[in-house]
Amino acid sequence: MIELLKELWYKRRDIVSDGYDEALMRLAEIIPFEIKKIKTGTKCWTWTVPEKWTVREAYIEDLDGNRLLDVSEHPLHVLSYSLPISDVVTHEELLEHLHTNPRRPGAIPFEFKYYERDWGFCVQHERLREFSKDKYRILIDSSFEDGHLKVGDFTIKGKSDEIIALIAHLCHPAMANDDMSGVVVLVDIARQLLKQDNHFTYKFILVPETIGSVAYLSQNEDLIPKLKYGLFLEMLGNNNIHALQTSAQGNTRIDRIARYVLNRAGPEFREGPFRKVVGNDEMVFNGPGVGVPTISISRYPYPEYHTSDDNPGIISEDRLLESKALVLELLHVLDNDYVPRRTFKGPVFLSGYGLWVDWRTNRPLNAAIEDIMLRFEGQLSVFDIADELGLDFHEILDYVNKFEQNGLVVRS
Repeated sequence: MIELLKELWYKRRDIVSDGYDEALMRLAEIIPFEIKKIKTGTKCWTWTVPEKWTVREAYIEDLDGNRLLDVSEHPLHVLSYSLPISDVVTHEELLEHLHTNPRRPGAIPFEFKYYERDWGFCVQHERLREFSKDKYRILIDSSFEDGHLKVGDFTIKGKSDEIIALIAHLCHPAMANDDMSGVVVLVDIARQLLKQDNHFTYKFILVPETIGSVAYLSQNEDLIPKLKYGLFLEMLGNNNIHALQTSAQGNTRIDRIARYVLNRAGPEFREGPFRKVVGNDEMVFNGPGVGVPTISISRYPYPEYHTSDDNPGIISEDRLLESKALVLELLHVLDNDYVPRRTFKGPVFLSGYGLWVDWRTNRPLNAAIEDIMLRFEGQLSVFDIADELGLDFHEILDYVNKFEQNGLVVRS
């Protein structure tokens, strides 16, 4: 994961751009994503797919020819989707179009004007004092042209037609954690799920943020009724605890399973309601007219967010592996859960069916046997039982499966 991230993070991955396309094509060499194209100008619900944007050259010079800023030194030096300009401007006019981040004075901020046209540069706040001349020569050699917004779509068919969607955004030029970390974790999870039998159908979706999800779903509305849950993955490589953002519904099965898995994974995580931790494409999948319960898992916030300091130096392979394991465990519980309904009457003769548990070897399970049997009325799932009794899902699943194998429960 870390090597793939290092390979792709620095590309100029604006929402419709050559850099985004190059990254998506590289990922399609690893996982056979179907590349779905939506043309510039396509009306997507209330949105419209923007033009492809390209910047070839951008700089600021004083009138003596001393170059103070050059996009060739870092992609973030130019405002994403900046208008082209070639002019001599006053100091005051330049400062109106020069973006900094005072809270992180040594970093170049990430700024964009996707839908409101303007020109601009981005520079470290601590360098503002260098811009002290009366006039400057500026150049932004950029262009807008018709193109195609591209979405990576990969499906692993399961026994059920119900779909669990895993989403990450591939845009944000020259940033590693937001969201190349989510992308590489998503790709590795897809590689893992390809190796196993699954109950649900899994769909892995790579998009440019917000407009990508809007465009994808608006052009595939027949998919929406099949979507059971969504899971947005982002900012997973930095050294912070996990943050769970619940769905708009707030207490669906995926919310509860995510909370359960996070609680059992370690001593700390943070939880917040829908759109109160960090806002991204879950608003599209879980928003008006779609309504698919969609959670997000991240390690937000982090101080390097939306700056040039968001680079591979803040990414930990261990954090990526922890996040991958966490999501795989969540999906394992979700995929293997079912509602058992008893076929027996009275307490089961445990020894006669090989179901007795020796209290000397497993006291918690031995003590819970009657409580488990009392929950086989076709209302609670295996996960519900494990959660209510504070026991391990895997252990309860294995035990309930033995009841099923003996014909003592059936799946509702």
